[in-house]
Amino acid sequence: MKAVLKRLLIAVVIPVAACARVTTPVSLPVSRGVSTVVDRSSTLCTVSYDGVVWYRIPAGDFPPISVRFAKCGFKTLGRNLSPDRPRWSIPSTATQTRFVFTSLDEVISVKGVHNLERTAAAHHVPVSWMVGDIRHMAYAADYNAFHRANGDDAQAQFWGNLHVAMLAKLPWYVPSVSILTAGVERDVRRALSFGEHAFWGITWNSRGTDGTSDFGSPWGTYCADVHSYKRPQPDGGCVFLAFEWTARDLTRAYLSGREAAFSTDPDDLLQRGGFSQKSAAAYTQKLVDAYAAAGETQPIVMTVQQESIDGVIAADAIVLDAMFDEAVRDGMHLETLTQTAHDARTFSAAPRAVAFPYISGGREVKSDLLGGDTLYPATIDYHDSRIGMTFLSGRTMPSREFRYAEYPVSRFNRPLPEVPKREMPSLLGASVKDGWLSFTFAAPRALRFGVAIWSDPSQPAIIGPGRIRAGRAATVLVFDLKAGTNHVRYRCSRCRSTTFTYSL
Repeated sequence: MKAVLKRLLIAVVIPVAACARVTTPVSLPVSRGVSTVVDRSSTLCTVSYDGVVWYRIPAGDFPPISVRFAKCGFKTLGRNLSPDRPRWSIPSTATQTRFVFTSLDEVISVKGVHNLERTAAAHHVPVSWMVGDIRHMAYAADYNAFHRANGDDAQAQFWGNLHVAMLAKLPWYVPSVSILTAGVERDVRRALSFGEHAFWGITWNSRGTDGTSDFGSPWGTYCADVHSYKRPQPDGGCVFLAFEWTARDLTRAYLSGREAAFSTDPDDLLQRGGFSQKSAAAYTQKLVDAYAAAGETQPIVMTVQQESIDGVIAADAIVLDAMFDEAVRDGMHLETLTQTAHDARTFSAAPRAVAFPYISGGREVKSDLLGGDTLYPATIDYHDSRIGMTFLSGRTMPSREFRYAEYPVSRFNRPLPEVPKREMPSLLGASVKDGWLSFTFAAPRALRFGVAIWSDPSQPAIIGPGRIRAGRAATVLVFDLKAGTNHVRYRCSRCRSTTFTYSL
C-alpha cells in the first residue's frame, strides 16, 4: 500500500475504558486482513490496531505504527517511507550492552587476519579469533602477538587435534566457547567434554540460510538446554551459554524474512542487502545505537562477526570502522568471547525484551507479514525460559509465539514451530478502574502469554509480576492463561483509560 490511501471503511467499535461509550473510528484500508502502517499525521489523533487499546499520536512525524482504526479521520494520516529513528532507539544514558567482535577463520588468509586486526586495534576492540583449521597454527605467533598487544582471544571448532595444538602453541588459550558453525549439527556433548560451557553459531530467525534453520531460537545470548540447544534451559539455570552468529536488525530480519541481508556482518549488507559501503556504514551505526539503547535497562550482548578472507576486507573495513567507532562512542563494554561467556552467564537466564526500530536503507523488501508493505513498524522480541514472542509496534498481542516446552529435541536443519494461530488467545476487552489495568482473554488452551503496551514505561508505570521494560519503547506483561475466559490485571496508578501516549 502506498502513501495515498484510496478508500474508507467505517466500523463501529466499543472500547472498554473507565467509562464505556460508543465511538465510530475510521477503519483504514486493509490488505488481506493485514494492518496499515502509518508514521505521519496532519493533526493530533488516536489510533488502534485491535480497537481495544489505543494510542495518542502527535501531529507531524512519529515512529511507524501498525493500525486499523483511527478517530481523526482518513485524510489526516500519511506515510514517510524513510522515517527518522524513534528517540527511544538512540542512546541517552549509560548502556549495559556487551560488544563482542569475532572472526571465523576457516580459510587460510594471513593478509585478511592482519587487516582485521589492524581495523579492530585502531578502536581498541579485541578480536575473538574462531579457529576452524589446525593449519592456522602455522601462524600461532600472530595470535600470540595480537593477544599481547590487544587482549585478543582465540577459541576452537570441535576438532580434538585442534584443541591440542592450540593448547600447545597458545599458552594463554583456555577452551571456553565451542565454535559450532552453520550447516552442521551442534555437538553439545563434545563441547562439554572439552570444558566449554558455551557455544557460538546460532543464526537467529534463519530458515535454511547456509544450511541452517535456527528459526525460533532466542536472539543474542541465552542459556541453552543441553538436550535441546535451540531453546532456553527449562529450569532457569545456565549450564551451556549460546551466542548468536552475528547480531541482526531484529525488525527487518523478521519482517522481510531475510535475516542474512540485514545483519552486522558487512558481507551480508554489501552482498545481500543492497547497501553501498557508505550507506552500510551509516546503517550499522544506527544498529549499534539501537542495541546500546536497548541495553540501558538490561544487560545484553551484541555479537559482530566478519570472516578474514582476502579480497573483501578493503570494502568491509569502511563498515567495520563505522561500527567500532559507534560502539566506542556509545560506551559499550568491549569484551572477548571468553570474557562474555563468563559475564553473560550472570544475566542470560533472565527474561529479556528488546525493542528494535525500523531503520531504512539498502534494498526495500516487501513484507509478506505486512501484506506486501515496505514500511515496517518497530518490533519487540521477548523470551524467557518458557516462551518466545514477537510484537509489532501498535499491536497489543504478539504476532508469533514459541512455546519451548514443546521442543525436547533440536536439529540444525529443522526450525522450531510457532504456536498455531488457532491456539493463540483472543483479546476480548480491556479496562481501567481504581488504578487497575485489566484485560480479558479467551484462550483455546492453557498457555503462557503476553501483551505489549507501546508507551514509555515511565508514563503508565505499570506494576505487577511478569512486567518487563523493553527499553524506553514499551512495557511487556507476561502471565499464564488457563483454557477458557481469563481476567488479568496490573496495578497502574497513572492509567486513566486504555488510551496511552505512543512512545516516540
